Amino acid sequence: MALPAPLLEIIACAMKETAPSKWCQAFFAIAAITALSVQLIPKASQSLLLDYGPRATQAKYGAPGDQVGWLYTSVRLVTAVQVPHSWFNHFYAASVAASAFWAYQYFAGRSLLLAIITKQAAVEGPSMGKEQVWLVWILMALQGGRRLFECFYVMKPSRSTMWIGHWALGLIYYLDMSVAIWIEGSRMFHRMAPRLATNHAAGSLLHSKADTAVSSGFSTSQLVGIAIFTTGWLQQHKCHQYLASLKKYTLPEEGLFRHIVCAHYTCECLLYGGLAMAAAPAGRWFNRTLICGSGSSLST
Repeated sequence: MALPAPLLEIIACAMKETAPSKWCQAFFAIAAITALSVQLIPKASQSLLLDYGPRATQAKYGAPGDQVGWLYTSVRLVTAVQVPHSWFNHFYAASVAASAFWAYQYFAGRSLLLAIITKQAAVEGPSMGKEQVWLVWILMALQGGRRLFECFYVMKPSRSTMWIGHWALGLIYYLDMSVAIWIEGSRMFHRMAPRLATNHAAGSLLHSKADTAVSSGFSTSQLVGIAIFTTGWLQQHKCHQYLASLKKYTLPEEGLFRHIVCAHYTCECLLYGGLAMAAAPAGRWFNRTLICGSGSSLST
């Protein structure tokens, strides 16, 4: 059934007027709300959606005494399609590939990047400085590269599985993050792009009043963000090395795990929070798009 014409017009107008950064933020918000909503359903159904590996065995078949109702049965059907847990490496391969793809788009002056930054720059307020654009790009590439390295050379092979929905959501998350790290630097990015000087329509944006909001150098909050990211990045690697050294699946008790149950996930949230601070446009403490991504990571 076709949508009513007025509704189609509203949707088309919203898509035309909405900045690309808002679409990134919307995905992160929807992912976070969805993950938090799962906490409201019964534990047995919740476990089917969230647990994987050794924790998922009991949830898959239902713990003794569970009331297996229509919700549990429905969720069990939805989560029936499982993929190898080793597919986690797809997330980081996609992250690294996306970083390389957008770098290629920039250096080659390709139309996709041009279209996105032109649309974003037209409505953007304060922008990231050029040092920030490249710094956070490199930091994100380092995170994706390190995690990909760990998947192949640090973590132990596992026969556990995960729901294909987890895999799809994670893949989209990292692809979205590959845009989120630079989208709020579109005005400066626009200025730096090699071929934009010859594009009159794009060039007209370079001398607008809003361009004065672009900053160079790093503020105190940005330097703090870099320090937080670096700490989280290094500590997460130590956590993964320790987990890989365990002889069997047991509760870790060394390093940060003495104080935090899920230290490696905590470090993940920490480094993304630091990235959001390091990428903060002038006059702000956080990059709005990246802080949404950090919140999404925290909720999931």
